Amino acid sequence: MALRVAQKTQYNMLDLTPRWVAVMTYTGAEMLVAQRFEEASIEHYLPLMHQTDRRRKKNPITEVAMFPGYLFARIHARQIYPTRTTQGVIKIVSTQHSIIPVPDKDIEAVRLFEASQRKVYLHETTSLVKGARVTLQAGEFEGMEGTLVKHCKDGNFCISIDVMNLSIVTHVRRDELRLVTP
Repeated sequence: MALRVAQKTQYNMLDLTPRWVAVMTYTGAEMLVAQRFEEASIEHYLPLMHQTDRRRKKNPITEVAMFPGYLFARIHARQIYPTRTTQGVIKIVSTQHSIIPVPDKDIEAVRLFEASQRKVYLHETTSLVKGARVTLQAGEFEGMEGTLVKHCKDGNFCISIDVMNLSIVTHVRRDELRLVTP
């Protein structure tokens, strides 16, 4: 009984009214997860954009996820478990205590951008600035936590990892970092 109460309070932002949520997937698994959601009758939305692949002679224009590693699902409290356990899903985006619903107006804005087929550029608005605490999500240092030292001109990030009162500074790719939430 205590376990049910803990789970209920953990996801207190969802009730029996369906709400849009962001779902994190493994890299490149967005379309597979969308297909599995379709099979499981989970309402979803995978925003796509056209991208030109110059290496392809036939059909150089392909569709790719507008938000790599993410798609949206419109779920209610009873659909949390089936959504989270769908193959290819890493997690439903949440804080420590609750799932973060995505407002309908934000989904509609994304739909407008998608329909326009204009070239869009994504800009991360999380606080990945000098001094931010980050966790490495991939590569040989996966799971380590460090401090963002600077954004280097080549697109990499420098992070400092404190070991025995010494700082080790290394370069990592942006897609290997996640902001540590306070």
